[in-house]
Amino acid sequence: MVSNKKLGKGLSSLLGSKANLNLENKKDDGLLLIPIEKIFRDENQPRKEFDKEKIDELAQSIKKNGLIQPLILNKKDDNSYTLVAGERRWRAAQIANLKILPALLLPSDLDKDEISLIENIQRENLKATEEANAYQRLIEKNNYTHDQLSQIVGKSRSHITNLLRILNLHEYFSDLLNKGIISMGHARALVGKKPEDLDKKLLSQINIGKASVRDIENNSSKKKINEPNLIQEETNLSQTIGFRTKITYNKSGKGNIKIFYNNLEQYNFLINKLKS
Repeated sequence: MVSNKKLGKGLSSLLGSKANLNLENKKDDGLLLIPIEKIFRDENQPRKEFDKEKIDELAQSIKKNGLIQPLILNKKDDNSYTLVAGERRWRAAQIANLKILPALLLPSDLDKDEISLIENIQRENLKATEEANAYQRLIEKNNYTHDQLSQIVGKSRSHITNLLRILNLHEYFSDLLNKGIISMGHARALVGKKPEDLDKKLLSQINIGKASVRDIENNSSKKKINEPNLIQEETNLSQTIGFRTKITYNKSGKGNIKIFYNNLEQYNFLINKLKS
């Protein structure tokens, strides 16, 4: 887990004065020169899609000026390296035919998933669903509350909570959100709805970005069964008791609630809290 102190200034607190190193500056402490064929992308990288035109522009800049900022890598047992931060630069460097890339190794006390997420947020906006999935992975991995995660990534708790809600968005509307056709406000209003739940005229307006949030809230062709919003309920319960929770249920309405803890101290604290 990355401490708030270390991430208080974002990615620059990790790179420090090394953030503007030039490829030719080979003597600076901690800077490595790594063959590009030994560097591989991280499959858990939050960003799944890259703008080819922007990568090509970056490649042209790298051809002219070199790779000014080093990659951040995690070394594997087989002497290969996994990207933690800098995948856009790595992709562009391949196009620019660079053979050796400047890099820094991630300190062992830093979480690569957190650093990767922060780097992506700072460099260029992630798609909403990419950011939401990254937040959810960090919450599940480190048992974070929304407050803790907000301090780590430098976003408000409400921003994180609202983003996590869209994980319950139907893939049809999720695609419209990622394409920028609908806004986060539209997405929140559409959580729990399917395309067939909506009036056809309204759906056609949504498809071209002409529907208002109020239109979506006030109109549907089918009366929807009042099913619980599991992500919101899990969020509310987790914030109330201070532990990550998981709620599941079946069509008959039966289900269970799981509460996650990391050690016996947390277990005893939880039991006493539930008894009080």
